[in-house]
Amino acid sequence: MDLDFAGITLPFTAGDLLSAGVALMKVVGPIILLALAFVVAPKVIQLIRQALGGARKA
Repeated sequence: MDLDFAGITLPFTAGDLLSAGVALMKVVGPIILLALAFVVAPKVIQLIRQALGGARKA
């Protein structure tokens, strides 16, 4: 019992799908980068402060 998809055509091409994905990443990408900056920046600042604090004590 095989399914026959020979008569079915899609209303979009692979290029349309790819361009839609790129357009979505143009919208969502900066938001994700901003969220990552809020997560990572405090850790980097803390790491730098610890490194400078350890150098001052030595």
